[in-house]
Amino acid sequence: MNRPDRLAAPRDRLVVLARDPAVIAAANAASHRLGRPPATVLQSGREALARVAAPGEAPHHLVCDPPAAGPSWPHLLDVLRDPSARTRLLVVSSAPWAMPADVVALPADPLQLAAALLAPRTHAPVLPAAAAAALEAGMARGEIAVRFQPVVRIADRQPVMVEALARWHPPHSPIGPDVFVPLAERAGLARALSIAVASRAGAELAPLRRSLGLGLSLNLPLALLVQPDLAAWLGRALARTGLGASSLTLELTETTAVRDVAVLHRALLRLNAAGYRVLLDDLVLDDGRERLLSLPFAGFKLDRSLVQRLPDDAHARHAVRRLIRLAERRRQSVVAEGVSARGHWSLLRGLGVHHAQGFAIGRPLPAAALTAWSAGWRGYPPG
Repeated sequence: MNRPDRLAAPRDRLVVLARDPAVIAAANAASHRLGRPPATVLQSGREALARVAAPGEAPHHLVCDPPAAGPSWPHLLDVLRDPSARTRLLVVSSAPWAMPADVVALPADPLQLAAALLAPRTHAPVLPAAAAAALEAGMARGEIAVRFQPVVRIADRQPVMVEALARWHPPHSPIGPDVFVPLAERAGLARALSIAVASRAGAELAPLRRSLGLGLSLNLPLALLVQPDLAAWLGRALARTGLGASSLTLELTETTAVRDVAVLHRALLRLNAAGYRVLLDDLVLDDGRERLLSLPFAGFKLDRSLVQRLPDDAHARHAVRRLIRLAERRRQSVVAEGVSARGHWSLLRGLGVHHAQGFAIGRPLPAAALTAWSAGWRGYPPG
């Protein structure tokens, strides 16, 4: 089977947000030197935020003169400095401007801009010395940030929840969860980290609940999910946010074998009784954890590696059909992760998958960008 088309037509390679004609001229000259079309000039920081937060393929580069962004500047920085960002930020300004260390700042010079447009995007986070102690101190200083990735219902494209994804923001540059979450677990900081994420996510999402109506999903390792006091400390962490158990979904992130199924079973019963839904995360092809689905999970998530195989792999499609039949008998919901193409969307809908999540739907975003994402998603062509 051929690879599917992108979910939407490619976006502009280069967009510019600037009031200074010299910056706009330099960006267009740089693009011309590379044999590319002229840049798309944006009129406001709000428009730029909507462009980089929109579903589907992101612009390759945003050339920005910070004063032109106005009050949207910190939100643009939050979106574009994230490890998952697909748009590279190039700051070009005739005036001095304080920049984070990981942001490229250039003069309005076409040659330097052209070189920057050709340079590969790199994000190689470096853990601080004495990383575990630095992480613990960073949590105390409020350096744990949260990004929210939307999950939508395939049947009617309705957004239903956002998954809270942790970020660590030490002074030098943001660090993604693949780097510091294992560190937290090894250092005995997993519970403190989960409390920090839950508190921050609940506080940031609460003001948007009335307008967006989104639930919240939190990731938890097995060691935390089975703790008898989990519901109690989650409740305390979210007490001031107005988010109750019915608004929360918990995702079991454990990918290794569960040794004591009875302990997990009892934990799920406790959480269900308290009103929490629990999903089994990251189910892969021929996953030995499939036997756990007979436990009282509310559903499961198909790992992106499995979703990416569906267009070309009959065995993967057969496995997903079988899982869907099992889920329907158990009244479980199924979420597909890693949805990035029109063919993924239509294929998942045909297989009967209930919900979808992925970069073609929405990238991990700060709470301040979710309203812009929602407006973009409403006008987005269906898969």
